[in-house]
Amino acid sequence: MYTQEITRRHRAAIVIAIDQSCSMSGRMELNGWDLSKAEVVSMVVGRLIDELVMRSHRDGGYRHYYDIALVGYSGDRVYSLLGEEMTFYPVTMLAGREVPRTTYALGYRTLRGGTHSFQEEVSQWVKPCAQGATPMHKMICTVTNLVAEWCAREENRDSFPPLVFNVTDGEASDAGYDMLRSAAHRLQATGTSDGNTLFVNVHISSDTHHAPILFPNLHEVPLSIRYAHLLMDMSSVMPEQLHPYISECRSGFSRPPYIAMSYNASMSELVAMLNIGSRSLVVGL
Repeated sequence: MYTQEITRRHRAAIVIAIDQSCSMSGRMELNGWDLSKAEVVSMVVGRLIDELVMRSHRDGGYRHYYDIALVGYSGDRVYSLLGEEMTFYPVTMLAGREVPRTTYALGYRTLRGGTHSFQEEVSQWVKPCAQGATPMHKMICTVTNLVAEWCAREENRDSFPPLVFNVTDGEASDAGYDMLRSAAHRLQATGTSDGNTLFVNVHISSDTHHAPILFPNLHEVPLSIRYAHLLMDMSSVMPEQLHPYISECRSGFSRPPYIAMSYNASMSELVAMLNIGSRSLVVGL
């Protein structure tokens, strides 16, 4: 389980769902920058899609290794951010698009306890947006149908199961705890012969009182962080095959089981988290 390599015959499905509600206009400091949460999401998602496109490049061209869906949700709507149709778009189609570029700073800790930062230019696949309510339940139901349809296709039935990332900063406006948890479990019940869909929740927070939480185990999320506990209950348990990559991401400071979520993470940690599933997949020919 969770061992199928990516090839043109066995593509990988990646869904990135982005909360674009009004609360995403909130400010936060990241690597010394004062940014809105919507700007942070735009940067991180741009970095991930750029990397997926880059990994698909072979012999002077691009190969169809990934099917990508970029989903926004706000107000009472769930909508595609890559085109008019709510569907997966081949990475080869994205490779040919011209999109605006933006520059941002990344930082990481050195082995001696210092910090290092550098600038990187990425494509702005998502424009920062913050308006309306947070229809998270509707988003999960929409994505469940999208993923189930992809998994049911004959050419995808033996592929690595879909990876679904939900990037949000708060509480759903269209459902309570039980409805959200049930919807998340239905999403996780979809999958391929290689395993169930992995649902990863990324909480964008301006919290300065709690340490970052990245792929926590069951005992690492403080009870006082209510939204984090909700997201933890909605998230997948990461499969054993991905534990080495998670341990590396966390510098070996924790033991499994690992929950597929983060809270209050830095820019570099967010990039690492969104890469953890897709980077660990073996790309074939």
